[in-house]
Amino acid sequence: MKRKPDARDFFVNTYPINAYPNPWDYVVDDYDIRSKSRRLWIKDEIYAELVKIKNQFDGYNCNTILDVGCGAGTLSILLADEFRVHSLDFSRTMLERLKTRAKELKKDVAAMINADNQKIPFKSNSFDSALCKFALWPVPNPEETIKEMVRVTKSNGRIIVIEVDRTNGYELNLRSKFGYRIYKVLKKFVRVRKWKKQKILHDDEAWKIIRETTKNNPKINLSFTKQVLTSCGCEITAVDTSVKSKINGIIGKLCGGQCGGHNYFMVCAKKR
Repeated sequence: MKRKPDARDFFVNTYPINAYPNPWDYVVDDYDIRSKSRRLWIKDEIYAELVKIKNQFDGYNCNTILDVGCGAGTLSILLADEFRVHSLDFSRTMLERLKTRAKELKKDVAAMINADNQKIPFKSNSFDSALCKFALWPVPNPEETIKEMVRVTKSNGRIIVIEVDRTNGYELNLRSKFGYRIYKVLKKFVRVRKWKKQKILHDDEAWKIIRETTKNNPKINLSFTKQVLTSCGCEITAVDTSVKSKINGIIGKLCGGQCGGHNYFMVCAKKR
């Protein structure tokens, strides 16, 4: 029996030499600060305010920030007015979108670095703060990412992690599944002509590949993150487990957040 084509076939047929390019390049619209659908899910400015507060904790004078796994740079752009932000991501397309939006919005993002967040290409003690928002779960060794963030942060600097607590795995609740179905139908109705015209990969197919290639990664949770930071010699200065209720947009509230059934957390630590 002939095998039914799956998402990976797109890469094999389109890129015979490099069969599996970075699937994150194909979901850049989901991370675009000017995406209308993103606003329905998330209030990015709330994330930015939370980061600003933590970076001014106890009067700490923060100037330089490394945004680790910055995606299309929503946080980098929102923080650029008050901090000198360096943005690092594994996807070139994400960084290209960040560059475009930063220029359009007249935001001075200091640098954009295409690199693996498990091997950050900066010298030790380079930044006043290192930030990572939802960029630990996609990597096979999130512990290394946290260690690298601590390494490149100056003594007494801040390390901030915002993540989904996946203690109970990845399964969505029923309300979230229903909300996602409605959202996907609306998204397809609006964008299907664009996909057909440009002959680009449907982002749902790219997400299938991302889920497949990350399913065996460690399940990031609050306890794990605090443990690694502490083992790196950091002092946990603040924990916020109410992030989810603060950042949800209209659809986010309907579905119980982007990752319905899971809580979000924010951890702030000081490097001793």
